[in-house]
Amino acid sequence: MQLRDDFATHLSKLHNPIDRPYTASIDKSLLKSTEEIEHLNKEIHDVNPDYLTFLPAYFWVFYFAVGWVYFSSFWLGNYFLQDIGEVVFIDGEFSIFDIVFSFLWIVVFCTPLILLLYQFIAKKPFRTQYYFLKKEQKIAYYYRPLMKFRQPYELKVVDYKDVRPDLHLDKYNQAYTPLNLYVADPETGDITHHLKLEDYRVNPGVQWAFIRTYMERPADELPIDNEICQAYPADTSKSLFACADIVFRKNGILPSDHSGGGQIMVFIIGSIIALGNLFQANHYQCTKRAILHPDVQKLLTWNGQNNPYPIQLITDEAKLAFDGRNWEVNARWVCIILINVGLFVWAVVAYNS
Repeated sequence: MQLRDDFATHLSKLHNPIDRPYTASIDKSLLKSTEEIEHLNKEIHDVNPDYLTFLPAYFWVFYFAVGWVYFSSFWLGNYFLQDIGEVVFIDGEFSIFDIVFSFLWIVVFCTPLILLLYQFIAKKPFRTQYYFLKKEQKIAYYYRPLMKFRQPYELKVVDYKDVRPDLHLDKYNQAYTPLNLYVADPETGDITHHLKLEDYRVNPGVQWAFIRTYMERPADELPIDNEICQAYPADTSKSLFACADIVFRKNGILPSDHSGGGQIMVFIIGSIIALGNLFQANHYQCTKRAILHPDVQKLLTWNGQNNPYPIQLITDEAKLAFDGRNWEVNARWVCIILINVGLFVWAVVAYNS
């Protein structure tokens, strides 16, 4: 497996190795960190006797991308309404330079908006989820080399006992210390698998203690809060709006049953960063999930009953929302988008008037 140059390529080059599975006792004090455990409870996508997985991690980059789209679209509208309009449609005179410059302007400033809209439609996966299979004591996930977008994802299944956890320190950003899990060749020590649990919002030591407790200890030792930890359908691809609601629900702005509560706050926040929330929802919606692969389904034997981990069950309203048939969710997001578009058009027109 080809790894990025800034990550370890040999076992001896790991930055900060921590306790391996089944080697040392789990530090229970780490599981008493209220904020950290609350965050992990919100990030859980599935937890049951067979497998545990978290929602895919999100980065601040998507906010930057949305800002780029807004800025680019604004100046694109300004250029069209003012410069091109005056030169072409009013004066009726333009040169080859004007045509070339206009084309380059469109390519540079309109590309991010086109790419974002294309991603909403095409739903190309660019993240993956890791499935911690408790009964099988394995980890299943998809892998694709970085920047090789045309190469298909490849399913990987590794033994949990062979994992070597490491805290990868970024010398340029010491605050970003994600948990990395490596699997090495027992003879050469060369890294054969690299699992990047890139959640920079939680202490990686707490996250690893949480994972170890799930994989190695009885269910009653896992710190699960049933008021926070929620169940979601395994396939959430039918409604972008329902996925966008998860963003608010994880922050406690919306109730967990998709009943329509907290509308005013959602309108205020959603209207300001609508593209950001929808992009984040698209991110989750099209995530590559190993559970959908037949080879992984064979490893999952849970019948969906008598879950020893207390979590919120999927309500009827949530089922309708994820099927795209919850009118409160759909109407709310349509209004948010219309408000957002209206404010943007007003800003462009006001600037060019």
